[in-house]
Amino acid sequence: MKNTPVKTASGEGAIAHLMGSPWTAWVGFRYLKSKKNSKFLSFITLISVLGVALGVTAMIVVLSVMDGFEAELKKRLMSTELHVLITPTVAVPGVEQNFAPSNALSETRAEAFLKSDSRVDHYWPVISTEAILKTGKKVTGVVIKGVTEERLSKVKSQVTESAEPQMLIKREGAETSRLPGVFVGQELAYELSMIPGDEVTLISPTETEGPLEAVPRLKRYVVEGIYKSGVPEQELHTVFAADSAVRSFLRRTQVVSQWEVTVKNFDDAPDVATKLRDLAPGFRVQDWIQLNAHLFASLKLERIAMFIILAFIIIVASFNIVTTLTLMVLEKKREISILKAMGARNGAVAAIFLAEGIFIGGSGVGLGLISGALICSILKRYEFITLPDIYYDRTLPVTFQPSYYAFVGVCALIIVITACFYPSKRAALIDPLEGIRFG
Repeated sequence: MKNTPVKTASGEGAIAHLMGSPWTAWVGFRYLKSKKNSKFLSFITLISVLGVALGVTAMIVVLSVMDGFEAELKKRLMSTELHVLITPTVAVPGVEQNFAPSNALSETRAEAFLKSDSRVDHYWPVISTEAILKTGKKVTGVVIKGVTEERLSKVKSQVTESAEPQMLIKREGAETSRLPGVFVGQELAYELSMIPGDEVTLISPTETEGPLEAVPRLKRYVVEGIYKSGVPEQELHTVFAADSAVRSFLRRTQVVSQWEVTVKNFDDAPDVATKLRDLAPGFRVQDWIQLNAHLFASLKLERIAMFIILAFIIIVASFNIVTTLTLMVLEKKREISILKAMGARNGAVAAIFLAEGIFIGGSGVGLGLISGALICSILKRYEFITLPDIYYDRTLPVTFQPSYYAFVGVCALIIVITACFYPSKRAALIDPLEGIRFG
């Protein structure tokens, strides 16, 4: 007498039986709770749950911290007052490259828009140039920005509110200078050992003077204050001064280099920039996202890389689930054969062990989400992890994103369910006659 060929169960069939036959989930849960299970099998099951939970917890915490760093970075970028940048791109007769007449923007519809749009907070013209800053024997390249009194007052507020106390103290014996003042960033001050009251020299490599115009133009200034914006790049390379001081240095009175726009809501900057592009032909308009595109691209790449690396923890934990279910299939071989002899189809048998795997993996995912949320809330509330001085954040920043929890949970469940297909299929392939005879 020939045995009837056993029809294999696909993953889709097992899922269909699991959804259409609730009894399969009940049997799988009973198998999982059975007191007849060996201690080794129970131990492997516990390890599987904890492994998945560890992977999910690590992923939640790491992504929340990375998002916290990005949120802090955006907050610091917003404090720079540069949300939209307008620069001339079309050369104007009689005006040097990279400069535009002071009234260039008013001749377009852009200025009327900036004055009337409720989303715009401030805008101001800026005259700037690259220069070499020299103090003592130390030199470095900087960008000197000449700004309006209104803009300069905001820089001064960053000095009084943010700078380190020791950075606001003048050197002993230093007298009040009659030289024009400049404001340097805290990073630059640390690098060149500057404090308020120090005299510095700005040298323009592109501007020359003298009979043969072979001598670089230079001018002496005094450090009036040290600002802290929270953006290292700006603090290291940008020096602020009064508009008149920079114009005197460059010997240009009726030109500007750019216009800087500040919006009330950070998220409105891209829309404002898009509108300005239509209203100001001949000008290049960039919002804060475009100005820092390389920075956000690298942050995105780091987040993707960390997600992939941490996903391997869940994948490795899923191998434990495969081992657990495979051992359980061998242990329940006789019971499986009896079920099949009673008329249970291969898909139903596969669904039983698929349900077990989902119970194990789902428990790990749920435990991981809860522990991840708990750890993040503790880190956010108590701030007991302090960061080295090289970071601008004193404590570890954490941001809650419900979408991350949902995304991580779904991805972890997909990995777990995929891992359950192989042992479930092995259970469906058991021959009931051999199972009853040798089980």
